[in-house]
Amino acid sequence: MNKPIVLIKIGGSLITDKNKPFTVNQKALRLIAQEIKNVVSKTNKQIILGHGAGSFAHLPAKKYNTINGAKNEKEILGMAKVCDAACALNRIVIKELLKVGLPAVSFSPFSIFLSQDFKLKKLCYLPLKKMLVLGVLPVLYGDVIIDTQKGCTIFSTERVLGYLGQQMVKDGYRVERIIHCGQTNGVYDQNGQTISLINSKNFEKYKNGLNGAGGIDVTGGMLHKVEESLKMAKRGIPALIIDGVEKGSLLRAVLGKRVLGTLISV
Repeated sequence: MNKPIVLIKIGGSLITDKNKPFTVNQKALRLIAQEIKNVVSKTNKQIILGHGAGSFAHLPAKKYNTINGAKNEKEILGMAKVCDAACALNRIVIKELLKVGLPAVSFSPFSIFLSQDFKLKKLCYLPLKKMLVLGVLPVLYGDVIIDTQKGCTIFSTERVLGYLGQQMVKDGYRVERIIHCGQTNGVYDQNGQTISLINSKNFEKYKNGLNGAGGIDVTGGMLHKVEESLKMAKRGIPALIIDGVEKGSLLRAVLGKRVLGTLISV
C-alpha cells in the first residue's frame, strides 16, 4: 500500500454536546460525515479517522478517575463503564459514515495498545494494516488502555493517532499530516483571532491562553491537543486545526491547499 496517509481527528466537542450527557450533535455529525465522504471520493489519500469521547466517556471517566488506573472493584466497574460509553459513541459515528457510503470499520484502542505506567509499551496494528489494503476506512477513538502496572489508563484520541502515526512512519508509510476538526477555525489568540502557526519557538507565548475544554474533559482539551501535535511535528508529522464543518475546508486541508486554521509544526 503506497498511498499517502492523512490522519483526521473529529473533536468530541464537535459531534456531541459536552454540556449534555450522552448527547450527539446530529447536525454536526452528518456534516462531518459528508465532508469525509468528499475527501475520500476526491483524493487519492488513505484516510484514518479518530474521534473524541465528547459528552459520552468523559463523564464516567471523571467519576471513576479511570485515567489513573483501576485498583479496586468500584474502579474496575468504572473502567468497564468508560469502555462502554466510548464504544457507544463510536457505533453512532460508524453508522453515520456507513449512511454516506463509506466502508467504515471500528478499531478499539483497548485491543491494539498496551501501556506500562501510563506510557506506551506495545502497539499491535496488523489487522488495521490488512484492512488498509482492502480500502477500509479505519475509525479509532479515545479509549481505555490496558496498563501492565496500573490496571488501565486512558489514551486520548490525540495520543492514539499520534502513536499510530509514529509507528506507521517507522514502518515505511507516508503519513503526511494530522488534521484536527473542531468547532473553531484553529486556535484563537486573546483577541479571538486565529493563530496561523504554533511551533516549539512560540508555544510558551501562547500556552497560558490555551484553556482546557468546554464541559468535562479528562484529557486536557486544546492545550493537550497542541502539546501532542508538537510531539508529532517533531517526528515529522505536522498538524492542522480547522473548523470541521466549514464546507470544503477539510478537503482543501487534505490536499494541502490554503485553509483558515492553525498549523502546528516544528
